Amino acid sequence: MTLSPSEFRSHFPGLDTYVHANNCSRGALSSEVEAAVGEYLRSWRDGGSPWGEWMGVWEEARAALAALIGSDPAQVALTDSASHALALAVRAQPPAAGAVVIEAHNFPSAFYLADALRRDGYQVRFTADFPGETPLERTRAALPGAALLVLAQVSFQTGELLDVPAYVACAREYGCVVALDGYQALGIVPTDVAALGVTYYLSGTHKYLLGSEGFAFLYAQGGSGSPHAPGWMAAADPIGMDLVQRDLSPDARRFETGTPNVVGAYACRAALGLLAQVPAPQRLAQVQACVSLIRQAAQHAGLKVVTPTEPSRFAAMIALAAPDSGRTAAEMHQSGLLVSARGPVVRVSFHAYNTLSEAQRLADWISAHPQQFERMSGQQVHVQKEPL
Repeated sequence: MTLSPSEFRSHFPGLDTYVHANNCSRGALSSEVEAAVGEYLRSWRDGGSPWGEWMGVWEEARAALAALIGSDPAQVALTDSASHALALAVRAQPPAAGAVVIEAHNFPSAFYLADALRRDGYQVRFTADFPGETPLERTRAALPGAALLVLAQVSFQTGELLDVPAYVACAREYGCVVALDGYQALGIVPTDVAALGVTYYLSGTHKYLLGSEGFAFLYAQGGSGSPHAPGWMAAADPIGMDLVQRDLSPDARRFETGTPNVVGAYACRAALGLLAQVPAPQRLAQVQACVSLIRQAAQHAGLKVVTPTEPSRFAAMIALAAPDSGRTAAEMHQSGLLVSARGPVVRVSFHAYNTLSEAQRLADWISAHPQQFERMSGQQVHVQKEPL
């Protein structure tokens, strides 16, 4: 069954009260996910501890995530956050394997992880420290002798969609594998991990996948990497509780740690079932049309947009420079427009349930409040891409 945009929107009753343009931070709540959480609570109430039922849902969520990215369920480990998944991927390579390269568009967790890695004897490089006219050139300069490149598919701050195949090809020239953070893309940008050629891929469910917090995953290609800190769920037979053999799972489950987030699995299963009813190309086309309306308004007002203009270089988000982004986002919220501030920008981000009329309402607010944003002729904004 395929849903039209209006049919899809009807599954999100809260959207009648505000414009949800904060999808890069949190997706809207669907009736299906709300019902799924209730189903979990009833199973807990009525069954006490129905772990057989719960683990069935856990595995269904794993299978749904695997199908979404074009992988086998055996290649997917379920985790509690994308930050955790990234640490699992990076630490699967020992320090002696080579340097870890952090590309400049990454989410802050990658840089905090870098500090810990250095304390533990890893060599870490930030691409911003290397010469080059473009981010790809700076990445190339940082790669000799590296074992792993950490890359974000879409910048959390600017909304730029990177040319992942170009980075992967560059990494391969130096015998370097890639760990790709797809959190700001998955659910909007069609994703096939085999076609991307990455060794590790990580994301989570509470943004464009429309699930709950605390539920994320790590794709690990084949037998890639050895887990740094496995828990009991990494065992070949977790319920067997064999304290002598302690055999790890031969597949990606070897990266799993502690007790599963069961309610997150219920939410994930329901959310992906709904999302699957809207083809991925349709989702992408809808959000890009909404982004274009915001861009037109900003350009007409002479405002500074930090998101690239080419359709191949952006997805669901557009970011506008603002002198006081937090205040601007708060004032937009008072007008029923939910957006988010990150550093020196206001992020406006859409999903397939957003309408062009909602995008126009946002555009009209921006046009009516140009003083809240930085003009093109004003002082250059510094978009922070890594910690000082």
